[in-house]
Amino acid sequence: MNRASMLIDAAVDGQGVALARTALAAWDLIKRSSGAADRCVLGMSNTYWIVCPKATSALPKITTFREWLLAEAADDVRRLKALH
Repeated sequence: MNRASMLIDAAVDGQGVALARTALAAWDLIKRSSGAADRCVLGMSNTYWIVCPKATSALPKITTFREWLLAEAADDVRRLKALH
């Protein structure tokens, strides 16, 4: 399949195996955990970065967005850990 979302949907629906980033598959795994097959997770650190110019990194709108994004990612990690 040529789209990650289609690949993940097919695997979650029991049509095969998918190699996908956890960040892309997290919501499907959380939402449909009862139908998901065994999962093998390969942990990788620092695979995504929040990047902006140093001169603007302390702006309130940048820090607010960064804090929100990190909180969302932490919530997904917490929910995924609860599935195992």
